[in-house]
Amino acid sequence: MFLHVSFNIIVTHEHGLDNYKFVLSRIRRSGLNYVLVDRAPSIILLRVDNPYEAVRLLREHISDIQVLYRVIPVDAVVNPYVEEVAAKSTELASQKIPLDKTFRVILHGRLYWAETRLPAHTMDAIRVIAEKINRPVSLKNPDYVVYIRSVKLYHRRRYATVTVTTPDMILSKSGKP
Repeated sequence: MFLHVSFNIIVTHEHGLDNYKFVLSRIRRSGLNYVLVDRAPSIILLRVDNPYEAVRLLREHISDIQVLYRVIPVDAVVNPYVEEVAAKSTELASQKIPLDKTFRVILHGRLYWAETRLPAHTMDAIRVIAEKINRPVSLKNPDYVVYIRSVKLYHRRRYATVTVTTPDMILSKSGKP
């Protein structure tokens, strides 16, 4: 099912209104052309022309901000059901990950089972998603990451974002996606 959701960058930062204002002011100063779609206590959702180019630009201008956690490009937004996330992850992985490269699934947030609408245990969800991707898994040093994040849009509707990329394309304070 196609969802018309209008964001393709997730910026996470330390909780607080002052931190939100500070991070947003630094994004403005970077020269990035963006539209603010929504925000939560520690998440900013943006729409940009090219999310991967935006990560490169922001890496140069805001990676030194102590309150910034991650800048994540988004390839697709789906309903937060394990089965839909697995289908989209498989599709994107087959397009973006070469056959001889390794991957790892990273899940932040809660996914649900489509049939029962009950929360899925994180490891069960990761297992279902990874099993459908026909590439070798590497937990310690993957060539690519399948990064899934559950977000609420407009403080009520939950979605799952799917990003398939090399680990360096997720800007992270810790250095890990």
